[in-house]
Amino acid sequence: MEKLTLAWSLQNHLHHYTFHQAATTKVAQKLRIGRDPAQCDIIFADRSVSSLHVELFFSAALDAALIQNLRPSNPPLIDGFQLTQGTANLSQGSQIQLGRIQLQVSQLVLPGQAQVAAPPQPQPQVLNTASAYGLKCPNPSCGKVSRYDEQVLKQGCPWCGFSLAAANTVMMVRPQS
Repeated sequence: MEKLTLAWSLQNHLHHYTFHQAATTKVAQKLRIGRDPAQCDIIFADRSVSSLHVELFFSAALDAALIQNLRPSNPPLIDGFQLTQGTANLSQGSQIQLGRIQLQVSQLVLPGQAQVAAPPQPQPQVLNTASAYGLKCPNPSCGKVSRYDEQVLKQGCPWCGFSLAAANTVMMVRPQS
């Protein structure tokens, strides 16, 4: 039977979640991760994580565990690579970064494979990624993206002054040098 265990650290506590085909989840045979408790099985309160960020599932045809991006404007990083759309394969030890939250595939069992567990590695709760993420102004006549930090969040949009309380977190494209 397929099985995938995720590990992450929040406030110096190591957390684990094991997902398998028969698990009871919000959407059958899929594990959803994000901020919204009504839509997600693993919930993170951090504003850098989208309401419905990603879903994980098993593909019998590919004999693989896959992750799918559900938020193109805030793509996850899978083993350091941006998943802007579609799916990516997960493997033992894969690193998944959702906003400022980092998870690790600590165990992955697929049909025909021996069960192997990676030793859990401490994961930071918050990464220094403020320069990679921004807040998109919810004002339809503005829509500009400002840097993600507490000061901007409290003061509002630097261009129009609109409140950023309902702003979406987006990945900012860094210029190539």
